[in-house]
Amino acid sequence: MKIYQARYGGVCFGVQRAIRIALNAAQDSDPVFSLGPLIHNRVAVEQLRKNGIITVNTIRAIKGKKVIIRSHGVHPKVLETLRRRHCDIIDATCPRVRRAQRYVEKLVQEGYFVIIIGEQEHPEVKGLLGYGGEHAQVYSETMVLKRRKIGVVPQTTLDLERFNSAIAHMLSSVVEMKIYNTICKATILRIGEAIRIAHKADVMIVVGGKNSANTTRLYEICKKIKPSYHIETVSEISEKWFKGAKSVGVTAGASTPKEQVDEVIQYIKDREP
Repeated sequence: MKIYQARYGGVCFGVQRAIRIALNAAQDSDPVFSLGPLIHNRVAVEQLRKNGIITVNTIRAIKGKKVIIRSHGVHPKVLETLRRRHCDIIDATCPRVRRAQRYVEKLVQEGYFVIIIGEQEHPEVKGLLGYGGEHAQVYSETMVLKRRKIGVVPQTTLDLERFNSAIAHMLSSVVEMKIYNTICKATILRIGEAIRIAHKADVMIVVGGKNSANTTRLYEICKKIKPSYHIETVSEISEKWFKGAKSVGVTAGASTPKEQVDEVIQYIKDREP
């Protein structure tokens, strides 16, 4: 069976950087706490736990000094609370996310009302909202824009189709719009390549956490083109997926370590007689 493997699939720069920072912080005996999963991949989170990085979902659950801010960033009030608790803050916010946060602040200072295009419940978007305060909200297709000056900042992992659609919708309602395109180039490359592979392959396998928004979006895009399956580990693969197929495409979300993708590729190769 022919295998098309995405070159741009898998763990992104921001996540790689966060993992490296976390592992460095965990080298001594002090416990290290990650505020929220450092990576949206349960296999990787378990591996990090074995290396001394403890995931907690609330500040109250932190039982030590060292706290890692994951690549998604956080609401500024979270940072204030951690400082009041005299925590040793290890900021692993992705530089691209931090840039988006600065753009939100800048737009508010310039008198713009900020529209953030992205997933309402995504931690990155929640953090961006925090930098806009009462002068920011998340975009929805049903929103009514009554303001003259609108600033726009997209989630860094947003796909271009959703971004362009939202911009087109808002343009008809506002007098002035200032846009900062903060979508990460890696996201654009990952989605574009997945689409190209899906058009060539008979079956698509998307590897990544079920709690990863960008992996789920990648799967949704692929399944519109070819039969596609979203898996976290190789154990989820079913032989019936390959019935009648002569080729398979494999891609992965931004929170998927290379080892997990390699395992899937090896499984497919081992099927060959």
